[in-house]
Amino acid sequence: MTNKTLLDSCQRGDPKAQKMLYDLFKAKLMGLCRRYTSNRDDAQDVLQETFIKIFQHMKQLEDASKLENWMKRIAVNTAINLYRKNNAGKDILQYEIGERMMQEPAIDSLQEVSDKYLVEMINSLPDAQRIVFNMFEVEGFSHVEIAELLEISEGNSRSRLFFAKQTLREKLSKIGINKYERYA
Repeated sequence: MTNKTLLDSCQRGDPKAQKMLYDLFKAKLMGLCRRYTSNRDDAQDVLQETFIKIFQHMKQLEDASKLENWMKRIAVNTAINLYRKNNAGKDILQYEIGERMMQEPAIDSLQEVSDKYLVEMINSLPDAQRIVFNMFEVEGFSHVEIAELLEISEGNSRSRLFFAKQTLREKLSKIGINKYERYA
């Protein structure tokens, strides 16, 4: 079934098509939700809320070629809203960088570090840093877009990204990786 046919069926409220859409994108969107939340339970909540919003607003989407990106945008916005809700009244600029670090023997290159370990390193970043890092480096948002979505200044977005990268470099250094290449 093409995205156009699937979109049309979902827009008509066809439960089989909605289930097919859910099954087709749940893993990808869960991965995205997991990057923006601090634990699996929150990620599952965000995923559920994301699909509710997707099905509620499905009729607004006219171009089936934009379906996946539209769904990703909803997931990111839903995760950001959860972050805002959980941090209401907190000064999000005040955070500690005291993080746990697994003690491992020195590793010669970044290629020897498992993807799982890198994801754990990113997930251990303070929320404000992790969210900006993922939005900029993984999702490709600009600092202007990040600032608008998170309701922060563009400079604050840049600062959070800088500190996230600095923290990740320090973590890599602790396991013996001091030189690394930027992979395309």
